[in-house]
Amino acid sequence: MFVSKSPIFGRGRILKIEMLEHVRDFSKDMIKLHLHGYSNGILTGCRLLINDDYIIIQPGMIYFDEEIYILKENYTIPYVHTNETAILKVKFIGENSNKDFVSHGTQILIDSDIHIYEDEIELCRFKLKEGAKLRNNYVNFEDLITEYNTLNIIHTPFAAYRNSTLSPYVLNYFAKEAFQHKLSNPLDISFCMQCLKNEESMSKELILNYIAARLEIDYKDYSNEKLYKFLVEILHQIQSNKGNKRDRNYLSKKILVD
Repeated sequence: MFVSKSPIFGRGRILKIEMLEHVRDFSKDMIKLHLHGYSNGILTGCRLLINDDYIIIQPGMIYFDEEIYILKENYTIPYVHTNETAILKVKFIGENSNKDFVSHGTQILIDSDIHIYEDEIELCRFKLKEGAKLRNNYVNFEDLITEYNTLNIIHTPFAAYRNSTLSPYVLNYFAKEAFQHKLSNPLDISFCMQCLKNEESMSKELILNYIAARLEIDYKDYSNEKLYKFLVEILHQIQSNKGNKRDRNYLSKKILVD
């Protein structure tokens, strides 16, 4: 049965181990129930900034194998020019315990190995020419995957129910660019509103259903890269059709019959 239970702390009362255990476990149990069924990936935050020869990872939370990993302060890591694809990864290094704590640690690294192993997730990738500077000030939605000198976050997994999903920052960028045109398709308007709603992850199922309905293709489970390419295709249609806007003289051309 459902139950609500809270320890009573007061002057003169004996502090029992069970009371402290309840305080310890309550928040953790609540979070685990809330995230039950979620995939691995970024929960919130972890935005990336560029400062000279460094990538800055802003504070955020990552969900991995039912554990929550928290970055409380900016983390700075230098990048180098390789002319080859490099990936900024978080590597999970397992459990460590002592008399007082059990902790699960990570290692943040830039790796030339483009394979993502089971104990890793990707934060971004890039291919930097010698003498160039890395950038993340994108010109437009298609610029997100420019091959050289550009921070690519398309492959970054964000935690969501059942399956990891596209970065909310990518979806937000799509919506803002789509709304520059006068949208008339209710499907586009509804989806873009969801993209702009907040910075929380959007269900991958929702994205897949939108793409399947909008492009009239079969519903399948696609990679983040493929989802992005479909969104680029949809954006091209929106741009070329100008939102399928109605003829302004439509009403004046109607013949009314009494």
